[in-house]
Amino acid sequence: MQHIEPLPERLVIVGGGYVGLEFAGMFSKFGSQVTVLDHGEVFLKHEDRDVADAVKSLLEESGVEIILGADVSGVSDQEDKNGAVVEMTVGDMARQIVADAVLVAVGRSPRTEGLGLDAADVKVDERGYVVVDERLRTSAEHIFAVGDVNGGPQFTYISLDDNRIVMDQLNGRGERSTADRVAVPHTTFLTPPLARVGVNEAEAHESGRNVLVAVKAVADIAAMPRPKIVGETHGLIKVFIDADTDLILGATVFSIDAQEVINLIALAMRHDVTASELRDSIWTHPSSTEALNEVLAA
Repeated sequence: MQHIEPLPERLVIVGGGYVGLEFAGMFSKFGSQVTVLDHGEVFLKHEDRDVADAVKSLLEESGVEIILGADVSGVSDQEDKNGAVVEMTVGDMARQIVADAVLVAVGRSPRTEGLGLDAADVKVDERGYVVVDERLRTSAEHIFAVGDVNGGPQFTYISLDDNRIVMDQLNGRGERSTADRVAVPHTTFLTPPLARVGVNEAEAHESGRNVLVAVKAVADIAAMPRPKIVGETHGLIKVFIDADTDLILGATVFSIDAQEVINLIALAMRHDVTASELRDSIWTHPSSTEALNEVLAA
C-alpha cells in the first residue's frame, strides 16, 4: 500500500485503530489528504484521555481528518472516474466521501478455514484461531501453532518468542511458556511514535494499589534535548509507579525514540528495577533516555 502509484490525493482509511492511524500518519506525510473513519465514539479508547487527545491533535495538525462514530455501509467505484465513493452514517446523518483510494484497516482474522484442521484434530475457537496451551501445543499433542494464527498478541516479536517456546519444548528443557511474557511493550509508529507497556492510568488505579503518576509534556522536559535537536517536540511521557514498592506498573511514551525508551522501561519492569533507580541512573547525552531523570523526579 505504501508503494501505491500514483499517490492518492485523497485517501480514506476505514478504521481508527493503531494500524489505521499508522497509515494515516504515513500518507499525510507523503502529501495525501487523509480522512480516518472510526466506528467508535471514543478515539483510541484503550489509551488515557490525555494521551489520546495528544495523538489526535498531532494527526489533525498534520491535516488528517478524523470522523468518529462513522458506520460505513459501502464503497463503490466512482462512475467514469478513477476513484471511489464511501457511503456512511454518522449519527442520524447519511454522508458520502469521494476518494482516490480507500484503505480498510478494521482488524485481522485468521485464515484457517479450509485447511482441514479438523482432520488433524486441531481445534479452533469461535473466531477461527487455533487453540493452544501455554506451550503453544494444539489439541493435537504433536502439533504446535505459532504466530498470529494462535490468537496471541499480533506482533512480529511475539512470533519470534513463539519460536523460542517451541524450540525449548523440542530441543531445550521444556520450561518456557507464554506465562513468561511479562511487561511486553508495543509501539504505534506515528511521528513521533506512541509506545506503551504495562497498565494505563485507569488500570493502575483499578488495581487497588497506591499509585503515583509521573507525567510531563516532552516540550517541557529540559533534561531531554534530543526532541529539540531533531525538531520534533510533540508528545508526553507518563509513568505509573506503585508508591509502596517503587516498582513501575506501566508507562506510556509518546515521543521521538519512544520505540527504544519503552524497551528500557519494560526491561526494568521485568527485573524489578525501581523507578528511583531509573531516575538516578546515568544516561548518555543527548539522548531520549535522559527524560527518565526528569519525569521520574516529578
